[in-house]
Amino acid sequence: MQKIIVVVLIFLSFASPAFCVDASYKEVLISSTTNAIRVRLPLTDVTGKVRVKELSTNGFGQPVAPLKVALDQNFYLEWQIGYDTPNTNSPSVVPAIQFQRNGETKYGHEFSKIIFDAVRLGLISTNKLANELRSLKKIGTFDLEKDEAMQLEKDTNRATDGFQREIQLVPQFSLVTPDGSVQIQLKQKQRAVGFQSMIYVCLPLNKVLTMDGSPRPVGKAKSKETVYYDFTKGNAELILDIIHAFGMASQQHNADMQQILGKILAETAKP
Repeated sequence: MQKIIVVVLIFLSFASPAFCVDASYKEVLISSTTNAIRVRLPLTDVTGKVRVKELSTNGFGQPVAPLKVALDQNFYLEWQIGYDTPNTNSPSVVPAIQFQRNGETKYGHEFSKIIFDAVRLGLISTNKLANELRSLKKIGTFDLEKDEAMQLEKDTNRATDGFQREIQLVPQFSLVTPDGSVQIQLKQKQRAVGFQSMIYVCLPLNKVLTMDGSPRPVGKAKSKETVYYDFTKGNAELILDIIHAFGMASQQHNADMQQILGKILAETAKP
């Protein structure tokens, strides 16, 4: 029995680092150059925060298997974007952005780093960020999670073996720009009653890049392939659109975003 345990432990000691390296491509990474913020996104993590979808004629995104489909301008990346984390061990965290939520310390992460670096690089001016902060404060009691509700429609003309056909209608809010779109999607809470709002950034595949900065060529995805999206002065307004989407999504997101913007403005004002 002891020999079996020793063998298992030896196997795990070799397998765990390999597993971590193997899974690292799934992580969204934020870095910056002298004039751009580069976001690395996984192209083949079909169960994670970033998924490839095909744009249908009715505007609904249909998930696809990226390893089996030639990806062209009719496809896009749907990225469920976040802005905080409870720990500081991620390369995309900003420890200086620290705030409290329900008694827990949160640190700026992912989207917070994008905003922070955008101001630091001059892609977004502090005046524009301050204006956005004032805009968030004016939203007031507007709260999609509480104000919107799912509707149920019965199709009186269709039934199967006695089962009535019904359609659930869940509101979704979208803002389309030349550089990508922002969606506020309402999802049913898994461990509570009601809805929770999630923000998705949709990036057309003809806007994403390879590691060397060139446009990704049309074709099937390779195993564990990653792609890149650059925020520059030319498309920095999309960052402000994402901020505003969080401000609309819920009062909690609004309050968090106000704290994050306030911390960024304070940090960038330091000599």
